[in-house]
This record gives sequence, C-alpha cells and structure tokens, in this order.
Amino acid sequence: SPDGEFVASASGDETVKIWKLATMEEVGTLKGHSDYVNCVAWSPDGEFVASASGDETVKIWKLATMEEVGTLKGHSDYVNCVAWSPDGEFV
Repeated sequence: SPDGEFVASASGDETVKIWKLATMEEVGTLKGHSDYVNCVAWSPDGEFVASASGDETVKIWKLATMEEVGTLKGHSDYVNCVAWSPDGEFV
C-alpha cells in the first residue's frame, strides 16, 4: 500500500491476498477471478487494488470492505499487468 502498511500478492490460485506488513499476517483474500492473477496495483490513495488476470479481466477491489467494485472487460487474451495513473483517475 502507498503508506507501507499492507502488501498485496497475486497468485495462481485465482486470488489476491492482502497482508499486514508489520505482523506478516494475512488480513484478507480477494476472490473473483477465474484464472491466474498476474499483477496487482494499489491506487495512489490506497483505497483500492486493481488485479490483472488470465481470465482476460481487470478487477477493482475496495480494501475497506475487501469487495469487488468493478470488472474491466474487453481484452481477448491474458491481462499481464495493471497500473494506476498518478492521480488515481485511470487504470
């Protein structure tokens, strides 16, 4: 996370895990992809995580609730990476 408190990890088990860095404990699992999660990116304000997947989508997750708030569709193959614009307005 931008404040250094949390780490997000992408996995072949189709999930994103959120970890508290100070304790190295898992604090949440984000489930919703149907293929490998290849990349994750924190929004600049730390409120959201975007995840890119082999299921041809990018999902946006709200960290306060650990829930998916949107899915970006339109790719015709794996999505390998994702990034936010510096102002957080675009993914």
